[in-house]
Amino acid sequence: MELYIMRHGQTADNKKHLLQGRKNIPLSEEGVSQAMHARAELDAAGIVFDRVCASPLERAMQTAELITGVAREDVEPVEEIIEYDFGPLEGKRVEDLGENMRNFFLDPEAYIAPEGAETYDAMFERVGNYLKRMEEEDPDERILVVAHGGTLHAMYQLLEGGPVKKMWETTIGNCGYFIASVVDGELQVVSRHFKEENKTLPLDSFLKK
Repeated sequence: MELYIMRHGQTADNKKHLLQGRKNIPLSEEGVSQAMHARAELDAAGIVFDRVCASPLERAMQTAELITGVAREDVEPVEEIIEYDFGPLEGKRVEDLGENMRNFFLDPEAYIAPEGAETYDAMFERVGNYLKRMEEEDPDERILVVAHGGTLHAMYQLLEGGPVKKMWETTIGNCGYFIASVVDGELQVVSRHFKEENKTLPLDSFLKK
């Protein structure tokens, strides 16, 4: 089995550093261009997917359609990889949210989820359950999985065995992806294509403070 686990293309809120979470918005023109560029790269490498899966949010489903050319009804929605739920913080500009949001990115173990928002533990548990389930899937399938910045970084960290506090040390840009495969009975990261030129995470502005 090969899982191509990809972040969706850019949205207008990504560009503005607004917390999207469960907010259901489409790709920007740049996001569509990123997805089509990624598709061209995969096509040139002869990559054909047996299955296409995505978070049920529009930006992920749209990316999956553009990457593969499949119809929406043929993209399998996966609830476990939907984006982190920021609750009352959604739609707000990241840099305006102070020390606790700095912790979300720079010191996750110190982050305190506000009432109505998901905790890091809950998010890691659900994406971890998804990875365990995929570990037992058909070994001969190549599957595209389109997720979000939060859930994608969580999956990468779980597969790499790193601590939560290092979750955001790796930059995975829009339409960046990594490939995971079952090696010696265990799902592992075998290849990385992170698209750092498509970076939209606001870490640099936090680091400059």
